[in-house]
Amino acid sequence: MEPKETKRRKRVSLKEGDVFEFTVADGRLGYGVIVLGGMVPYVVILKNLWQSRPLLSELAEDEIALVGTTMDALVYHGRWVVVYSGFPIPTDVPFPNWRVQIDGVERTTDFEGERYWAMRPEEVGLLDYKFSRSPIAYQDALEAIHGLGEWREDYEKITPAYARQRITRIG
Repeated sequence: MEPKETKRRKRVSLKEGDVFEFTVADGRLGYGVIVLGGMVPYVVILKNLWQSRPLLSELAEDEIALVGTTMDALVYHGRWVVVYSGFPIPTDVPFPNWRVQIDGVERTTDFEGERYWAMRPEEVGLLDYKFSRSPIAYQDALEAIHGLGEWREDYEKITPAYARQRITRIG
């Protein structure tokens, strides 16, 4: 018996402004945008579903349905396919603050983790430790928004409203 020949996939380098397309449960197309690239990209998932690929200008008019940090697994495996690049990043993308613990002391950090402040009392019960969701969670949540699945409580954490409530300090 000869070993099967396997084809190695080339790692995809996602960059800011890349638009990816995916097929949802009923065959329509959903779209997301890479807001920040890197090993753990920050993405927005656009609200509308489409029968066929829309123009970039049509996508630019869509609203943000979901936002957060994820992995590139579905891009790597060809289920999320980059179809456009150079998409203008929406100005209303929320970048929440996070909670961190440094030397046993709770602190507030900016989105990138570059600046730290003493945590205010109102931030204690509000801010999360930085988290990521699997790509399929975003796809499942978008399907639930469109009645193609059940909305789960944990999807709330990837809504723009949730992220906006956690912007307590700028820069």
